[in-house]
Amino acid sequence: MRNGIFCLSLLTLFGACSQIKPIQEKREIQILPLVDQSKSVTVQNGKVVFERFTFRKPDGVYKLHCGDKTYRFLVKNEMANIYLPASYFSAKEKKNCVFLEGEKEVKTIDLAVSEFDYPKETLNVAKGKVDYSKKDIERIIREKEIKRKIYLKSSDTYLFDKPFILPLNSFITSYYGNQRLFNNKKKSQHLGNDLRAPTGTRIPVANKGKVVYTGDLFFSGKVVVVDHGMDIFSMYGHLSKILVTQGSIVNQGDVIGLAGATGRVSGPHLHWGIRINGSWIDGFSLIEASKKHLNDET
Repeated sequence: MRNGIFCLSLLTLFGACSQIKPIQEKREIQILPLVDQSKSVTVQNGKVVFERFTFRKPDGVYKLHCGDKTYRFLVKNEMANIYLPASYFSAKEKKNCVFLEGEKEVKTIDLAVSEFDYPKETLNVAKGKVDYSKKDIERIIREKEIKRKIYLKSSDTYLFDKPFILPLNSFITSYYGNQRLFNNKKKSQHLGNDLRAPTGTRIPVANKGKVVYTGDLFFSGKVVVVDHGMDIFSMYGHLSKILVTQGSIVNQGDVIGLAGATGRVSGPHLHWGIRINGSWIDGFSLIEASKKHLNDET
């Protein structure tokens, strides 16, 4: 009888325990912001800077809107990598750069453009290099459309994995940004760097990329244009001979042509131009920006 009572007590106990529900701990799910905080960035007109910041999105290409400009940037492991150029003609100003997430604007970068004091120079060239004939003007107009199309498409990734280098370690005969006066008559701006190079000098490419144009243009002469990805292009003008074909992949240091004096020039040299996001930029600033991008990469 006692055993029966004992068994009944155990059944009662276990039955009661079976009705007890475990206490569930309430945990709040922390949602991290898209960016930790907006960054303050300053770039001089005609220059480019590189920035990296937290951006909690899957790997891929995204767009940043800065006033009337849109910049593409690459995200890898929730880190955004972006080159921010300012046109030579940019005025001193401040912009709020935002990422559009649906209808919401996410403030990302406070971009300030400051002015750089570019030097002035006077050049004397043949009259035909300043005053154009009707035939010259017709050619210039045709080539304007050709040049526009060259830069319409760029790879959706950086094609290079090393910092940019100067194509030649030679004397700079004319720096980027020089305000030029031709024959005391025609004003212009020099939107590239001219490097001394006798005719026939081998010209290496400044970084890895894809050759997207080879041709002979009125101003630039025989020219090679290379896409380095994410709207970064380099061009090599006034060549006497082109040694690469359109569509080919070139590695940093590969020879793409020989120096010459073709096009609108007064003597043989290499014109090295850098175009980023639609603006011609000082190549020396790209060298420094790419060092920050790749030498400081974590």
